[in-house]
Amino acid sequence: MATYTYSTNNRIANLEPLSKALGQQLNRAIEVKSYPDVPSFIQGIKSNQVDIGFINTLGYLLLSLDNENMDPVATLKVKENAKDNYKTVLLANSKTIDDLTFIKDNPEDVSISFVAPGSTSGNLIPRLFLSSIGFRFPEKVFKKVDYSGNHQAAIKNLLNGKTDICAVGSNEYFRQLQLDSSLSQSTSVLWMSEEIPLGPVLLNKRIKDSEKKSLIGFLSNLHKTNPEALKAVKDGWSEAKQAEKFLPITDQYYDDFREVNGNSSNLPEILKFFTNNLF
Repeated sequence: MATYTYSTNNRIANLEPLSKALGQQLNRAIEVKSYPDVPSFIQGIKSNQVDIGFINTLGYLLLSLDNENMDPVATLKVKENAKDNYKTVLLANSKTIDDLTFIKDNPEDVSISFVAPGSTSGNLIPRLFLSSIGFRFPEKVFKKVDYSGNHQAAIKNLLNGKTDICAVGSNEYFRQLQLDSSLSQSTSVLWMSEEIPLGPVLLNKRIKDSEKKSLIGFLSNLHKTNPEALKAVKDGWSEAKQAEKFLPITDQYYDDFREVNGNSSNLPEILKFFTNNLF
């Protein structure tokens, strides 16, 4: 069972209760491993080192470009009435930029800070949005493009004047807003995305159908049989805080996402750009 490290959390402790319970279900030992980042995780998958994978949405979309190893079988289902669970927020310093007009008219004067190359809410989604309004490759039009490392650092860079715009997950934005309400005056929300679908649980195609069926059933009932293990998994991903259970899925679950803005967001070309620059 494998996943990837985010910031300082390798998420091994988050998956261990699940791995132990699943090991008892399948009557075999399950080792938990964490790769340093999403690209190395994908390489591990392609090298057939992973049987069960917990990956983010961007990672799966990148993998699905030439996926021969894994099947998406489940994802964490967010509550029906959940609001602002997992979105992208495009923030600007309110003293200099208060709407998108300045960016559209003066892109050469704008610096932007994304979170990390493998981030869904802090890289993929904001790039899709920027592409949909005419900026297909920010590196070619903006004054400066960089990565802050994590969502909190991106907001800090904005407040310290190190960047004009930052793209972060809504979880961190709302958390910072609770800690300091003045953030709403010092920053401008230029854009907020729709809810982002959470990444899938992947199963290696070499796993027997009988074991695959048992594993999917195990995950689907985890909220009833082992809520502590489910909570541990959720605690490892901030975007999963409002999830209530695992939902069985197939690859088609992400089809609507692939058509963001009627595909005017140029998703295939952006994914290719990621592949060329991440691997």
